[in-house]
Amino acid sequence: MLLSLAVGYSIWHQDASQNSHYQLQKTGAGVVVDFTDTSQKIHQVLDQTLAENHLVLQQGEAGPKEQPRTTVEGKIVWHYRSESTRLSGDVTFDGLSQLLNQALKKVGGEILASQPDSYQGKPVMRLDVGCRDVLDGEPVSVVTDRLYLFAEGKAGAVPGGKGELAIIIDDFGYNSEPINAFVSIDRPLTFSVLPNRPYTLQAASRGVSSGHQVMLHLPMEPQDSKQQSEAQTVTVSMSDREAGELVRQDIGAIPGLIGVNNHQGSRATSDKRIMKSVLSIVKAKQLFFVDSRTSSQSVAYDMARQLGVRTIANDLFIDNQSNVDYIKGQLRQAMGIATKKGHAVIIGHARLSTAMALREMIPEIESNGIRLVFVSQLVQ
Repeated sequence: MLLSLAVGYSIWHQDASQNSHYQLQKTGAGVVVDFTDTSQKIHQVLDQTLAENHLVLQQGEAGPKEQPRTTVEGKIVWHYRSESTRLSGDVTFDGLSQLLNQALKKVGGEILASQPDSYQGKPVMRLDVGCRDVLDGEPVSVVTDRLYLFAEGKAGAVPGGKGELAIIIDDFGYNSEPINAFVSIDRPLTFSVLPNRPYTLQAASRGVSSGHQVMLHLPMEPQDSKQQSEAQTVTVSMSDREAGELVRQDIGAIPGLIGVNNHQGSRATSDKRIMKSVLSIVKAKQLFFVDSRTSSQSVAYDMARQLGVRTIANDLFIDNQSNVDYIKGQLRQAMGIATKKGHAVIIGHARLSTAMALREMIPEIESNGIRLVFVSQLVQ
């Protein structure tokens, strides 16, 4: 998986006459605060650090930037770049971040922000790099570089074989313990993350930075309303506008996502009007949709195809029971489906027992000629 890095520029100035990261120029239009020299120094440190680690930059936007000052007449100017690169070899996201921070300190710079994002339709980690200063007693932040980091692709050990298997893990966001368990599995997994839960952002960030992919686990109305687990849920009683707005909000709550699947939803996914409202937003956001198939009456897959949304449907839930041996049995059934169809999509949940069963089954899965892939590789 490819990670992309964005560098941001932030300045924290203690004294305009000492250790300043900017130059002042008085003009007829006020005072220009110029961070261009510091910007260039940060560019050079970034380029050198990446080159030393054999990472190749792909240039994006580059050029001068300016912003009017808010309290006095004048403006702030600097030089900005955006770039992307792919992590490879022994270079990890955390390791590169540490090296960059150490090198940037020499020119008064630092990594200002680190977060999951999307770039050219793919999940990335974004770094905003720069330096901090104070201007007229107020802190100033100026982004000089935005670096998008793509993680090196996590492919299963089997180059070809009898079939492909995509594993989605639902319900991230409730607890922190399962995040570590699945992050450490060095095979393609798709983390499906619930919005607005205590560990939503942690699950999305750790998922992307560890080389996995992330989807929104969209809460939708179940057949039995008493079973509804999320307060904010797409229901069949909503208007098209209400349903669409909730989907937009939930998409915005998951950084770095590239797709959507339904959480519960046996009633909502059976309703053509509601699914059209939901999928119209999914299409507008250029995402794909996986029908979790919580109901045999679901119209989600067919509606997605009609609307031109890339889609696929779940073939099997693997952990309706938490027993490890049961889950292993379901994984063996999934292998059979993948062999017969050429591919299969399966869904488990963010539980320690599921992580344990999957970890122990990977050698058997791959030795039987099944290649593990991301669900994004199977949607059509």
